[in-house]
Amino acid sequence: MTVEFTLNGAETRVSVPSDTLFVDVLRSEFGLSGARPGCMRGQCGNCAVLFEGELTRTCLLPMFRVDGCEIVTIEGFVKSKEFTDIEYGFERAGMDPCRFCIASKILVAHSLLLTELEPSDLEIERATSGVWCRCTSYSSFVEGIRFAARARKRRYNERSF
Repeated sequence: MTVEFTLNGAETRVSVPSDTLFVDVLRSEFGLSGARPGCMRGQCGNCAVLFEGELTRTCLLPMFRVDGCEIVTIEGFVKSKEFTDIEYGFERAGMDPCRFCIASKILVAHSLLLTELEPSDLEIERATSGVWCRCTSYSSFVEGIRFAARARKRRYNERSF
C-alpha cells in the first residue's frame, strides 16, 4: 500500500504493508528515532508523536491510518518556538530526562499546553500519567510543565502587543 502524508512539514510517500506500525516506518524508512518503541501496547508513551495535532502512540498506529494526515515527530517539533518554552521549563526545573523518554515528555507537555496554559494539578497528572520512565522525578516533571506554561503564556502575551 502507498501512503501519502505530511511528516514534519514535508509531503511524504512510502510503500509498506497496510498493517505495518507507524513507529517501525518512522525508524526504518525515515531514520527518525525519537519515537521509541517500548511496551508496544500504547501504555509507556515513549513512541508518541503529534498526529493531526493530537498526542498519539505510534506503536498502535497502523500505516493505513496515516494516509492523508499530518504528523509531527520530536525531530520536527524541536525546530518550533513552542519547543523553546518546554526546553526552558525543563531546564528551570532541573529536569534531565534520559534519551529514551525525553521526546515523549516534551510532546506530552506541549500537547497539554496546547489546550491549557494554566493547567491544574489534575490536568497535569492526567497528561503525564502516560509516560513511563524513572529517570526524573515526577515533581520535577510537573514543575517543568508549570515553568514551560508560564514561559509560553509570557511569549504569547508579548506577541499581542
